[in-house]
Amino acid sequence: MRLFSRFKNKGNFKLSIEDFTTEKDEYEVESVSFSGDFFDKFPQVDKEESRLRKAVLITKTAIVAIFGKDVEIRFDPTEITISEEKFVNQINSKLQWIAQNEHKINSRIAKKLLDLKNDSWLEENQAKLTKEQFITAITLKSISFFEDISCELIFDDGDLFWQHEIIANLSSKNKLTDASIRG
Repeated sequence: MRLFSRFKNKGNFKLSIEDFTTEKDEYEVESVSFSGDFFDKFPQVDKEESRLRKAVLITKTAIVAIFGKDVEIRFDPTEITISEEKFVNQINSKLQWIAQNEHKINSRIAKKLLDLKNDSWLEENQAKLTKEQFITAITLKSISFFEDISCELIFDDGDLFWQHEIIANLSSKNKLTDASIRG
């Protein structure tokens, strides 16, 4: 289910567990090789156990409108220790804070990454960017929530860093602990 508003959403998020879809991604995990005396030192390990194992990554996702854009919200239900309903209520509270603090979040990201952009990522003869230009260029794409309700905000970089993502880590106490690029 998509929760959409044509205005910038400033809060009142009311996601429920029914708004999330479950995605399962199966993959194989390969064991590492062990030295010859490993099994003597650790006899409880089964030598005959297959070196390839199947694993499943489960993700719950929903789409909400925030900062005037559709943003994917996700979490891994296997990593939370409370009920999914309570966790989603905590997500709603965190989304409320994020929606009300767009400028604060974007300013902190700019403070952490603007010098990197201007010192290392400018095109030839490109003028240095201002904080305002940097903030205007980035767009929130998704938010991944973790068990302690900290989250990772993933931004489209607006080609500031040649299509890398900007990752901002927000603590459970709403402090921006890091901002970096990846990809």
